[in-house]
Amino acid sequence: MKAIASILALFLAACSTQTCWKGGIPMRETEMHAQWGAEVDILKSANNVKIYRGLAHPVGQKQRYERQVAKGGWVEFEGFKFFQQPADFPDGTAMKVLDIYKKSSSHEALATKTTCDGFHPDYALVWSKGGKQRVLQICYGCHEWKYFGPGGTIHTDIEDKTYFRQLLPLLPREK
Repeated sequence: MKAIASILALFLAACSTQTCWKGGIPMRETEMHAQWGAEVDILKSANNVKIYRGLAHPVGQKQRYERQVAKGGWVEFEGFKFFQQPADFPDGTAMKVLDIYKKSSSHEALATKTTCDGFHPDYALVWSKGGKQRVLQICYGCHEWKYFGPGGTIHTDIEDKTYFRQLLPLLPREK
């Protein structure tokens, strides 16, 4: 009983830091089909992928965000601002992240979030093929990803084990 109480306390503490996530819902057929289309597109198009870090959260860290915007040195991808200089990660990191994204087991249906300030990507992976830009946005607060490609947009939750065991070690959370 004491162990259960400890685990519950840790979970509630995590929720209070705006990382509470209520996922676990399997993807529906339409989401699976859209994710498969994104997988095919990534296989055909992903080359020279750049990783960008997002600015502070415009709601949760409003003053910091406003200072970053006023300072300049940012770019915008699909409605969100990121630092203009791509982040420096070891070679192959972007492809490892895309390999994780391509696995349907890394996704769950988008769940309603009640404890976060809304989707705001911590990272964006960006590349182009045939004059069309592709963007994969990753939001750590909501545990979600959005893929923008020629077939449209797919927005899903990141499966819990994928988030903690695979994604965070590659793209650490900003402090």
